[in-house]
Amino acid sequence: MKPLVLVLGAAGVTLLAFSWWGLNTGGGRRSFDEMAGMIPLGASVLGFGLIAVGLFIQLFAWRRAR
Repeated sequence: MKPLVLVLGAAGVTLLAFSWWGLNTGGGRRSFDEMAGMIPLGASVLGFGLIAVGLFIQLFAWRRAR
């Protein structure tokens, strides 16, 4: 299960980085103006969700191994 957790974590961090770029930099704000700013916002929610799922899987595997 460890590779799955690593992939989920990497995808989550990548989505959070994209979200930060889209919401907090000048180039990102120009690319996602007006309602298109919802794309980076949605990416941040998905990124946090993927990280949470990865942590849940890791916690479940750890508890099962005890």
